[in-house]
Amino acid sequence: MTEGIGNERGGADCSEEDSESVRALAAELQRVLLVSSRILRSHTASEGVSAPQFSVLAYLQRAGDSTPGALAEFEHVTPPVMTRILGRLEDAGLVQRAAHPGDGRQVRVTLTEVGRDVVLAGRAQRDAWLRARIHEAAPSERDALRDAARVLRAILIPPRD
Repeated sequence: MTEGIGNERGGADCSEEDSESVRALAAELQRVLLVSSRILRSHTASEGVSAPQFSVLAYLQRAGDSTPGALAEFEHVTPPVMTRILGRLEDAGLVQRAAHPGDGRQVRVTLTEVGRDVVLAGRAQRDAWLRARIHEAAPSERDALRDAARVLRAILIPPRD
């Protein structure tokens, strides 16, 4: 599976046939990654919390309190869209908004205990679903998934400094 990866990373001597093969593989990986990401997100959302709302809650749980502007930037949405998301989350008791302690013009968004519980339950539900799917796979398929995860990490995720 990993054979030839080192050769293709340089990209210098790819034939036209290799280039088409790489284009086709890239298109298939994009589809698989996009659909699998959507499926995983759907297993964290619930009737009360949409996938975008869960994403905001999860960000706050990981990073701590934040500003609406930083959340909008992280989620790649406009500030008015984030304001609506935060309003719904606040109405549900999942986040609190308060004046920034250092700058009264700014707002800080904080995850409530109920919001933290929603994140932890959503992650547990997603993890259980994924573990069940992997458990159903044949041992050889699990081995292939381990190899694929290692290769995808090496190719797609840049190392942290």
